[in-house]
Amino acid sequence: MLRTLAHFVFHARFVKLLLFFIGAFCFLASPIRAQHVEWASEVLGYSSQKAPYGSHQYSAEQVLGKPNKCPATGDSPCAWLPASDPDQGTQEEWLKVGFTDPMKIQQVAIAENYYPGAIEKIILFDDQDRKRDSIVYQPHFDGIDAKVEHWRFEPRTRYTVAAVELVLQPGLVPGPNEIDAIAISDLTTPIQAEINVAPNVNVGPRENLGPNINSAYDEVLPVISPDGKTLYVDRKNHPQNFRRPGVPHDENNNDNIWFSTQDSDGEWQPLQNIGPMLNNGYGSFVASVTPDGNTLLLGGTYTPTAGGPAHFGLWLTHQIAGGWSVPDEVIVKDYYTHAVFVEFCLSNDGRTIILSLDRADSYGGKDLYVSFLQPDGTWSAPKNLGPDVNSAADEATPFLASDGETLYFASEGFAGYGSMDMYITRRLDSTWQHWSEPENLGPQLNTPGWDAYYTVPASGEYAYFVSTENSIGMGDIFRVKLPEALRPRPVLLVSGRVVDAKTGQPVNAEIKYENLETGKDIGSARTSPGTGAYKITLPAGETYGYRAEAPGYVPVSENLDLTKVTEYQEIERDLMLVPIEKGEVVRLNNIFFETAKADLRPESFAELDRVVKLLNNNPSMEISIGGHTDNVGTAVTNNELSQARAQSVANYLVSKGISVDRLRVKGYGDTKPVASNNTDAGRQQNRRVEFTILKQ
Repeated sequence: MLRTLAHFVFHARFVKLLLFFIGAFCFLASPIRAQHVEWASEVLGYSSQKAPYGSHQYSAEQVLGKPNKCPATGDSPCAWLPASDPDQGTQEEWLKVGFTDPMKIQQVAIAENYYPGAIEKIILFDDQDRKRDSIVYQPHFDGIDAKVEHWRFEPRTRYTVAAVELVLQPGLVPGPNEIDAIAISDLTTPIQAEINVAPNVNVGPRENLGPNINSAYDEVLPVISPDGKTLYVDRKNHPQNFRRPGVPHDENNNDNIWFSTQDSDGEWQPLQNIGPMLNNGYGSFVASVTPDGNTLLLGGTYTPTAGGPAHFGLWLTHQIAGGWSVPDEVIVKDYYTHAVFVEFCLSNDGRTIILSLDRADSYGGKDLYVSFLQPDGTWSAPKNLGPDVNSAADEATPFLASDGETLYFASEGFAGYGSMDMYITRRLDSTWQHWSEPENLGPQLNTPGWDAYYTVPASGEYAYFVSTENSIGMGDIFRVKLPEALRPRPVLLVSGRVVDAKTGQPVNAEIKYENLETGKDIGSARTSPGTGAYKITLPAGETYGYRAEAPGYVPVSENLDLTKVTEYQEIERDLMLVPIEKGEVVRLNNIFFETAKADLRPESFAELDRVVKLLNNNPSMEISIGGHTDNVGTAVTNNELSQARAQSVANYLVSKGISVDRLRVKGYGDTKPVASNNTDAGRQQNRRVEFTILKQ
């Protein structure tokens, strides 16, 4: 049965693994040129492994590549663990590995991850797989301190080393003998274990959000809205939390959702309990909030609207007049997890969920998975994000930034500073299987303990997180200013109101946006009840069309070219809805022609297909299509061009099955400007195609 994230945080903060630094052998940067260090690339044989059947954890393959945990060490499933019980003084164990680029060496290095000192012998093999040197190692026990041991050769070996075999005597030291990595080098400079730290990670000072947010009680699981103006917090065991009748005050998992908004000066207002609709006494928390602020992805125990018993799961709730809707269950196909705790987040476009689950195809413990919204409103079966981000250890607390590409997550399976560190990676393609190498967020954000749960607004300016260090009470909410290296890619935050073009009154509507190049819908949002306010985020680098849709109205689309946007921006644009009434005029902003021609460009088809749908849904409707130009050129040329463009639109509609009898076509040239022709912006507005409803 699933448990709440909040309990996970409360429990995990006190689960500390010891951090061991490896002295002269482990550093954060290496002057060695890459071609002089070769990490093992192939397992050629082994005596045994502790890995459970079908699992990658503790398997021999974990020694391949650079160290997984060093310099932060301790027990890790990302190391090879022989099956022998060292406390029983059992038989000899061995492991043989090969290297992609054999070389004449002056050094062998072995990262002993946990309880070092059991290595008895190192055997070198040449490129003909002949046994050459056998190095006897006098084992010694230094407790559980892990280290990188080096064996040097003076002079360099006269033969090419292609493989190395380790021989261990597990009974010589107490505790499990874990091997993290094996390397060879043609230099005597010690091979160094590195943390892959993101460049230029100097963050601002840690800022406690103060008594309006933090109290003597536990504040955990912060979620910042994309506009950075609303903060959701899980507050534990507060006297004003809603509880089930008969539940004691100190009952565990008494988690309630609280929220705060910023005033005009950027100051956080006192936290408010979100109310009993969402806080029902079973433990609830916010996992994500959409850019419009009108939809929350929740974790909690609720009763499905379709019937059935209350249970813990993923839920969506929407803002309604006076509060929030009854949560609807998020139905994920083939959903299961072997883990007690789960974490998840929703993308800004509302179509993707990243989950931390332990499933049959996990690489170790909990892995990160992706699920996509389906046309019927359900979600696809979780798909593993692959080995770029998932290790044999746990990956947890995912947060997908507003750009839809930058992923922040916690892991125990990459070299870091503590038992669990936070990392940043970026999605490289649309498969969700290829990611940049995860980069550690650095020692100012990651501590020797357990670090997780970062949340970042669309601007990327701040990261919000939980800490008990210098807190007012227990866990407090802090923030730090992020350097550019740790921020998401730039996005544009578009806000405004949806209004009736005839009356100017707000309209409750759905906002939809599309990639103009592909014509594919890529996201949606809701307006705030009663105000018509909306917000969406659009990643830089593409051109977009967006519109509002509501029953009884024709949407007027807008477009934005973000191909040259290089930094976070915010703009305001109202969206007009034209009532379906005789005489109303609808401008088609998202149709495009070749320069000085009447040939429609492919980016126009999505907009024109919506006109086809409108006419099909209103079979008695008749329209007049009007073409207009600016005043550049002669009147004759402009009239001809405007007529030809209006005719091109009509021809497209006819090709989609619309009767020609329902269409009128007229070119007006430059005779009906809607703006001054003295500016580029004005002339652009005058170059347009629109239609008038002749018959409803």
